[in-house]
Amino acid sequence: MPRCLSCREKFTPRYFLQKFCEGFGCKIEEQKYQEEKRSGTMVKTVKPIAKFSDKRKVENLKYVSNRIVFLGKKENQICFIDECNKKATTVEHICGRKGFYDDWARDNNVSLYLDQRFWRPCCHAHNLELENNPKLSKEYQLSKIHGGKKL
Repeated sequence: MPRCLSCREKFTPRYFLQKFCEGFGCKIEEQKYQEEKRSGTMVKTVKPIAKFSDKRKVENLKYVSNRIVFLGKKENQICFIDECNKKATTVEHICGRKGFYDDWARDNNVSLYLDQRFWRPCCHAHNLELENNPKLSKEYQLSKIHGGKKL
């Protein structure tokens, strides 16, 4: 059901491209709209594409709080990469962030983004290197195809 361009209320259109409802103020706005459209002075407003979907916005709120708790635990203070003793400041998602890992996660609506079973504490330098270095990625991350070590 469309919304009126003037009052933003939902309405049932009487014809296919109707943009305004039947309210008195909306009828006046519709006449102004039609005049601007005919005269060519109408300026189209461009709506930017959202940076995050509504679902991801909700997940981000959960992620931020869970991330702080995760990195605050004693066992997650140091980067998980061998021979790196730097303080962990980021979370490495060793199975990626999109989708679900298994049926349990799907049934409980726990995406890989929020699934702490596949989080590892990581320093910022190694987090960037895991993204850019395929050799390091193969050694420390899991395959998205079969869930084991990358070949």
